Amino acid sequence: MKPWIYIVLLGIAAVLYALMLPKRREETVSSERVVKEVESTLEAYMAEVQNENEQLVELVSQMKQELTAKQQAQQEQVSELRQRMLVAEQKLTESDTRLRIAEDQLTRTATLSEGSAAATSEVEDISPPVPSIKSRYAELFDLYEQGKSIDVIAKNTGFQRGEVQLIIQLAKQEESV
Repeated sequence: MKPWIYIVLLGIAAVLYALMLPKRREETVSSERVVKEVESTLEAYMAEVQNENEQLVELVSQMKQELTAKQQAQQEQVSELRQRMLVAEQKLTESDTRLRIAEDQLTRTATLSEGSAAATSEVEDISPPVPSIKSRYAELFDLYEQGKSIDVIAKNTGFQRGEVQLIIQLAKQEESV
């Protein structure tokens, strides 16, 4: 073969190679674009996940602060209720003491009245006169005569509601005798 045919064949091969080369570049460029798009999408997704995580951490922090505030308020309420309970227990103890004293006085009075009923015919009663209930609980009866309720009287005098009712009933019985 003649050398010029080799040159022509070589030229045709070079042209074909040149035509194929841009296609490869386009494929590489398009695959690079896809990779860049995927990377940018992943970066956007990561940024979104990061923002959501920060919001979640902030929300958990707020919830923790609210819980702490609620616990502190409940602790204060518990402390206040304990103090009230102690005061109520002290009042109950005082009321029990008063009631025992009143029961003892009633027992003595009943014993004395039974014993003195027989001795009255022979000797005058030596025991000092027992003051009336109204004189012993003047403040209570002042409030009662002003038309105050039993609850208000109990609160102002420091007696229990039942004690106030009992004292008023005893005074009414004392007046009727």
